[in-house]
Amino acid sequence: MTIGFLIPTEMEATGVPNGCTVTWGFGAGKSSSCAAAADLIFNKGCDTVVIWGTAGSLSPDLHAGDIVVAGRTAHKDFSLEPLPGARGLGDVPDFSEEDFWYTLDKPLAEQLLKAVQQVFPDHKAIIGPVCSGDIFDPAQARGNPIEAQAVAVDMETSAVAEFCHRLHVKSGVPVRFGTIRVISNNADTSDSANASSDFTAFLQLFAKMNARLPQFQELLQTNRN
Repeated sequence: MTIGFLIPTEMEATGVPNGCTVTWGFGAGKSSSCAAAADLIFNKGCDTVVIWGTAGSLSPDLHAGDIVVAGRTAHKDFSLEPLPGARGLGDVPDFSEEDFWYTLDKPLAEQLLKAVQQVFPDHKAIIGPVCSGDIFDPAQARGNPIEAQAVAVDMETSAVAEFCHRLHVKSGVPVRFGTIRVISNNADTSDSANASSDFTAFLQLFAKMNARLPQFQELLQTNRN
């Protein structure tokens, strides 16, 4: 397993040292993150892509600094309605499952969780459902049926999961995919201004966590499945 870390934005990449395979700065959002995944796969020879980034909490049990390893993912704002056959918000044909969620690589998720617990023992870490959308706005978190099932929300996970899935199915390129998200702020609030300031303050903590990425990658490579 040749693992590469995908860090969406330059802000989130602050403090990343030399010594690990990583790509960053392609930007937040679905299209940018898929371009970053392609860079890891085709330019850096990675057969495993792991997003390392931030997310907003949708659970009262998750707070800033807690870590979520995605066990499944869904597009929270994808809809083909009113086209024939459309089944509702979150339904992505030939990708999502009956409940509109996509189950990620379970052995990889469990391996990521164990490594997280060793490298970041001072942080709460769980495996849980993570949804993704195109709007960084906490006010959107209310009344969304997909978000109601998730513990965290970001702007990349579901897109890169779909990208890797389709790359394998359509082109025969086997790529494992996982996501590790560190909670930066509460996304279930209508106070957008506070969400922005919370995220800015959190980046200082995240930079310190980035310093441990080489240790984290070495542990994953040593214990690869």
